[in-house]
Amino acid sequence: YLKLYPSINSPGGNNNASNPNASFANSGTGFAISQDGLIVTNYHVVDGANQIRLKSHKIGSSKTYAAEIILTDKKNDLAILKIDESTFKGFGAIPYSFKNKVSDMGTQVYTLGFPLTDTMGESLKLTDGLISSKTGFQGDISLYQVSIPVQPGNSGGPLFDYDANLIGVINAKHLKAENVTYAIKSNYLENLVELLPMPPTLEKKSLLKNTSLPNQVQSIEDFIFLIQVK
Repeated sequence: YLKLYPSINSPGGNNNASNPNASFANSGTGFAISQDGLIVTNYHVVDGANQIRLKSHKIGSSKTYAAEIILTDKKNDLAILKIDESTFKGFGAIPYSFKNKVSDMGTQVYTLGFPLTDTMGESLKLTDGLISSKTGFQGDISLYQVSIPVQPGNSGGPLFDYDANLIGVINAKHLKAENVTYAIKSNYLENLVELLPMPPTLEKKSLLKNTSLPNQVQSIEDFIFLIQVK
């Protein structure tokens, strides 16, 4: 069972986070949950970070933002960030919905993220598969098991069904099995969001239902971010 820690060049891993002169390390993936700049990722992606940078990499339109941690759930490996930029004017309408009902085995799913950016580049990557089990590692009921191949850097990426409903957050894979990946169920994320002082209203109706996968990705990619920390 391996949480998908950052893929970085230095052998010390995230230990250089306290050095203000250290370069950013490619750490993982995050996605927007509100128009005013709330971003979700894994707790282990930002744990110990002194500085966080978000980068979107839609081809022909790259954007960079500073962010801060505002709420974490270490047990369920979730963190909520907030864009901290005076120039940030907000996102458009979030095109995907947030599903709190458990999805069935066999449901087709996909994730978007930034795996192994040092070798695979910083463009957004899509991988897909099926829900293999409604429970995760050692029967953990907070997780799905999915047959999506993932790599370090996919941590914190959104898990969508084919109606663009957010059903989970990628966070780990099995070390001794092929294409066995785990994702935190979206209702655990919703529970965390409710603890915010002013929780946003999460979208419950997907604007992309019954659209093709390429069209979904084209609409969603503006809301997915490479998260870099130091």
